[in-house]
Amino acid sequence: MFNNVNKIHFIGIGGYGMSALAKVFLQNGYEITGSDITPSSLISSLENMGAKINLFHSKDNVDNTDLVVYSTAIYADNEEIKAAKEKNIPLWHRSELLAHLFNEKDGIGVAGAHGKTTTTSMISLILAESGLDPTALIGGELSNFGGNARTGGGDKIVAEACESDHSFLRYNSYIAVITNIEADHLEYYDGDFEKLLKTYEEFLANLKPGGVAVVSADCDHIKRVIQGVDKKLITFGKSDDADYVIDDIKLFKGGSKFVLKENGKANELGTIELGTIEMQVPGEHNIQNSAAAAVVALQLGIDFDKIKKALSKFKGAKRRFTIVGKVNDTVIVDDYAHHPTEIEATLKTAKNECEGNVIAVFQPHRYSRTKFLMEEFAESFGYADKIILNKVYPAGEEPIEGVSSDILADKIIKSESLSTKEVLVMDDKDDIVKYLEDTVKPGDYVITMGAGDIYKAAEDLKEKLELDSSNKAKSNG
Repeated sequence: MFNNVNKIHFIGIGGYGMSALAKVFLQNGYEITGSDITPSSLISSLENMGAKINLFHSKDNVDNTDLVVYSTAIYADNEEIKAAKEKNIPLWHRSELLAHLFNEKDGIGVAGAHGKTTTTSMISLILAESGLDPTALIGGELSNFGGNARTGGGDKIVAEACESDHSFLRYNSYIAVITNIEADHLEYYDGDFEKLLKTYEEFLANLKPGGVAVVSADCDHIKRVIQGVDKKLITFGKSDDADYVIDDIKLFKGGSKFVLKENGKANELGTIELGTIEMQVPGEHNIQNSAAAAVVALQLGIDFDKIKKALSKFKGAKRRFTIVGKVNDTVIVDDYAHHPTEIEATLKTAKNECEGNVIAVFQPHRYSRTKFLMEEFAESFGYADKIILNKVYPAGEEPIEGVSSDILADKIIKSESLSTKEVLVMDDKDDIVKYLEDTVKPGDYVITMGAGDIYKAAEDLKEKLELDSSNKAKSNG
């Protein structure tokens, strides 16, 4: 069917996954159209490349289109989806189009509850710097590539493999990576974690002949998953049993470094110290991500010196501990953290970087996730000195009774380990910005966290503090 496709229409083209696909197909000579409801830098970039995009949904948008692509975020009652069905235009889920690209090349699929975007970015950068010219589709914007996708002429493709809606089962990986596994997206698994684990088994079972799985040795859930998988497995982590061991971790302001060793059980020469990897991104979670990326590159025969050189250039992906601004020694950071483990890791990193108070501004993402992980969320703010909760970002979901930021705040306050923390609930982001503008001090770290639109509060706070500083300077002058 795809041989007859020249024009592709993307419903919700502004999303990270959708815009990345649109960019790659645009650069491969296809005519691209799209629709969305919110302008963004990703949409502007696509328009500058030649895509025709409407900031509204209409049945007329799919006229004269050969293929219509949608994502899980687009509901069946969308008028463009209904129009495509009425006109018998082929209708594909985003993952089907990605699988069309991915399965034709040597695909490197990165799965896991946390770290997918960063690990995908790191692998893509190493391959690009090593001359393999990969195609890459990333769930975030990477400054090294100037966007969230890279179209390459080589035979390697790197992409995130998301377990959220089973769609990663469409990918037949040459190298399959699992960074970690935790309970998340349980709304797609009938609330049953065992079903989620089984899906990861199927993801690994889909490896191409001769393929390899690169998985964390530090995750107990992964240990369970790989017991039922008859494929080549390479492990990495701090565990002494890992095939590649993370050792001598050093965390410092604005960065991190560690020694990577090849375990003696994997060769006849004994344990080999490959060398030190030093990066411009902080946090132990980024050490885990970079170790995964390094091991993938080693499986592809890339020299370790090239690997560590590429990782030293990695500047991080957008919304992954991104420093939005520094004003009078107050640091404003934005992060995509929307799971309890991610929140704890982000706040721990901030505490290591910070000289003052860590102020966590969290916007829960989805009522369903907040419901399933309410107790875990309540215990995840231990490294924060002050906690501000914004209202739940619904992401298209209807409210669930008994699920709200007020209820989460109450659970945090009642937690024995967090009972001394100051916890505030503010539904309006403008109120959050005003409160922070009046209370932050030099040395404080303000961190906005969530997968919704809480990043806007970080940007607004930066502007307010800069204006206040400028006005104060003028009055003193």
